[in-house]
Amino acid sequence: MSINTSSVSPKARILPTLCLATTLAMLAFATTATAAEGERLSGEEIQQQVWGHRVQGAMASGQQYDEVYRQDGKIEGDGYTGQATIVDDRMCFDYGDDKPTCYGVRRDGSDSIEWLEGDEVVGEGELGNAE
Repeated sequence: MSINTSSVSPKARILPTLCLATTLAMLAFATTATAAEGERLSGEEIQQQVWGHRVQGAMASGQQYDEVYRQDGKIEGDGYTGQATIVDDRMCFDYGDDKPTCYGVRRDGSDSIEWLEGDEVVGEGELGNAE
């Protein structure tokens, strides 16, 4: 069975092609945006995107925290301080009581981060202003 397209205007024949192209472009953008979120941060990205901010959140154990990570790596909490360093694309926390604990960092949305041990999420937090 053939369809007679001689009576269809050129604009009407182009419309489905434009709709398909627009849909494909939107899907490509959505895939790119989704891929950017949820990616592990490198050590340099951790310093740029986490240091200089307050992070409030909770660890998987249920422990709540509210800490400021200064640009020089100093950690300031309520009644305590510590020092952060970057080791192999992980943020390491030294509060002076044990050996440092290190976590990978994944950006999960514009102001949300996740703390990772390997690929397992062991905490989460919201980035805010340091002051």
